[in-house]
Amino acid sequence: MALDASLQGTVLQLLSGMGVLRQRKMFGGVYIFCDDLFIATIHDDTLYFKANASTAADFIARGLPVFSSPKEGVTAMLQYYQAPPEVFTEPAAMKFWAEKALLAARQDAPSKSRKPGRMPWKSTVPTSRQPEVERSDA
Repeated sequence: MALDASLQGTVLQLLSGMGVLRQRKMFGGVYIFCDDLFIATIHDDTLYFKANASTAADFIARGLPVFSSPKEGVTAMLQYYQAPPEVFTEPAAMKFWAEKALLAARQDAPSKSRKPGRMPWKSTVPTSRQPEVERSDA
Protein backbone atom coordinates (compact mmCIF):
# COMPACT_ATOMS: atom_id res chain seq x y z
CA MET A 1 0.00 0.00 0.00
CA ALA A 2 1.34 3.45 -0.93
CA LEU A 3 1.95 5.83 1.94
CA ASP A 4 -0.03 9.06 2.02
CA ALA A 5 2.60 11.80 1.69
CA SER A 6 0.10 14.50 2.67
CA LEU A 7 -0.58 12.72 6.00
CA GLN A 8 3.15 12.51 6.68
CA GLY A 9 3.55 16.20 5.90
CA THR A 10 0.59 17.17 8.08
CA VAL A 11 1.88 15.15 11.02
CA LEU A 12 5.40 16.58 10.73
CA GLN A 13 4.01 20.11 10.45
CA LEU A 14 1.83 19.63 13.54
CA LEU A 15 4.78 18.20 15.48
CA SER A 16 7.11 21.06 14.54
CA GLY A 17 8.65 22.80 17.51
CA MET A 18 8.90 19.64 19.64
CA GLY A 19 12.51 18.96 18.83
CA VAL A 20 14.58 17.70 15.92
CA LEU A 21 12.16 15.67 13.80
CA ARG A 22 12.95 13.15 11.13
CA GLN A 23 11.14 10.32 9.44
CA ARG A 24 12.19 7.00 8.05
CA LYS A 25 10.29 4.55 5.87
CA MET A 26 10.55 1.03 7.25
CA PHE A 27 8.44 -2.12 7.43
CA GLY A 28 5.65 -0.71 5.27
CA GLY A 29 5.19 2.43 7.32
CA VAL A 30 6.77 5.71 8.28
CA TYR A 31 8.57 6.00 11.60
CA ILE A 32 8.81 9.42 13.22
CA PHE A 33 11.66 10.33 15.52
CA CYS A 34 12.01 13.34 17.79
CA ASP A 35 15.50 14.02 19.09
CA ASP A 36 16.51 10.53 17.90
CA LEU A 37 13.72 8.86 19.89
CA PHE A 38 11.03 6.85 18.10
CA ILE A 39 7.73 8.51 19.06
CA ALA A 40 5.20 7.67 16.35
CA THR A 41 4.47 5.59 13.30
CA ILE A 42 2.10 5.90 10.37
CA HIS A 43 0.73 2.65 9.00
CA ASP A 44 -2.25 2.23 6.66
CA ASP A 45 -2.91 5.98 6.80
CA THR A 46 -3.25 5.89 10.60
CA LEU A 47 -1.06 7.73 13.10
CA TYR A 48 0.02 5.83 16.22
CA PHE A 49 1.88 7.28 19.22
CA LYS A 50 4.35 5.46 21.44
CA ALA A 51 3.13 4.49 24.89
CA ASN A 52 4.54 2.61 27.86
CA ALA A 53 3.44 1.51 31.34
CA SER A 54 3.14 5.11 32.53
CA THR A 55 1.19 6.48 29.53
CA ALA A 56 -0.80 3.59 28.03
CA ALA A 57 -3.72 4.06 30.46
CA ASP A 58 -4.51 7.45 28.90
CA PHE A 59 -4.85 5.87 25.45
CA ILE A 60 -6.84 2.94 26.81
CA ALA A 61 -9.21 5.26 28.72
CA ARG A 62 -10.03 6.95 25.40
CA GLY A 63 -10.68 3.58 23.76
CA LEU A 64 -7.88 4.12 21.25
CA PRO A 65 -6.78 0.90 19.53
CA VAL A 66 -3.30 -0.49 19.93
CA PHE A 67 -1.14 -0.91 16.83
CA SER A 68 -1.07 -4.53 15.73
CA SER A 69 0.73 -6.21 12.89
CA PRO A 70 0.39 -9.76 11.57
CA LYS A 71 3.69 -11.59 11.76
CA GLU A 72 4.31 -15.26 11.00
CA GLY A 73 0.70 -16.29 11.61
CA VAL A 74 0.24 -14.34 14.86
CA THR A 75 -0.70 -10.75 15.55
CA ALA A 76 1.98 -8.70 17.27
CA MET A 77 0.62 -6.01 19.58
CA LEU A 78 3.04 -3.12 19.95
CA GLN A 79 3.20 -0.29 22.48
CA TYR A 80 1.76 2.25 20.03
CA TYR A 81 -1.80 3.52 20.18
CA GLN A 82 -3.90 5.23 17.55
CA ALA A 83 -3.89 8.99 17.86
CA PRO A 84 -7.24 10.54 18.73
CA PRO A 85 -8.88 12.32 15.78
CA GLU A 86 -8.66 15.79 17.34
CA VAL A 87 -4.86 15.84 16.96
CA PHE A 88 -5.43 16.83 13.34
CA THR A 89 -7.73 19.75 14.13
CA GLU A 90 -6.52 21.00 17.51
CA PRO A 91 -2.82 21.88 17.83
CA ALA A 92 -3.06 21.67 21.64
CA ALA A 93 -4.31 18.08 21.35
CA MET A 94 -1.43 17.13 19.03
CA LYS A 95 1.02 18.67 21.49
CA PHE A 96 -0.57 16.86 24.45
CA TRP A 97 -0.49 13.38 22.87
CA ALA A 98 2.89 13.85 21.18
CA GLU A 99 4.43 14.92 24.49
CA LYS A 100 3.06 11.72 26.07
CA ALA A 101 4.75 9.75 23.29
CA LEU A 102 8.04 11.61 23.78
CA LEU A 103 7.84 11.02 27.54
CA ALA A 104 7.33 7.29 26.96
CA ALA A 105 10.25 7.21 24.51
CA ARG A 106 12.53 9.01 26.97
CA GLN A 107 11.52 6.68 29.80
CA ASP A 108 12.11 3.62 27.65
CA ALA A 109 15.41 4.84 26.18
CA PRO A 110 18.51 2.94 27.27
CA SER A 111 19.89 4.40 30.47
CA LYS A 112 23.41 4.69 29.11
CA SER A 113 24.06 7.85 27.17
CA ARG A 114 24.29 7.71 23.41
CA LYS A 115 26.95 9.40 21.39
CA PRO A 116 25.66 12.49 19.56
CA GLY A 117 24.47 11.68 16.08
CA ARG A 118 24.28 7.93 16.69
CA MET A 119 21.12 6.35 15.39
CA PRO A 120 19.48 3.99 17.90
CA TRP A 121 18.90 1.24 15.34
CA LYS A 122 22.50 1.14 14.14
CA SER A 123 24.77 -1.48 15.60
CA THR A 124 27.34 -0.39 18.13
CA VAL A 125 29.33 -3.61 17.77
CA PRO A 126 32.66 -2.90 16.11
CA THR A 127 33.39 -4.81 12.95
CA SER A 128 36.18 -7.34 13.19
CA ARG A 129 39.49 -6.56 11.59
CA GLN A 130 40.20 -8.15 8.29
CA PRO A 131 43.16 -10.53 8.40
CA GLU A 132 46.31 -9.08 7.03
CA VAL A 133 47.41 -10.44 3.67
CA GLU A 134 51.05 -11.32 3.21
CA ARG A 135 52.72 -9.78 0.20
CA SER A 136 55.66 -11.11 -1.62
CA ASP A 137 57.89 -8.77 -3.56
CA ALA A 138 59.18 -11.53 -5.82
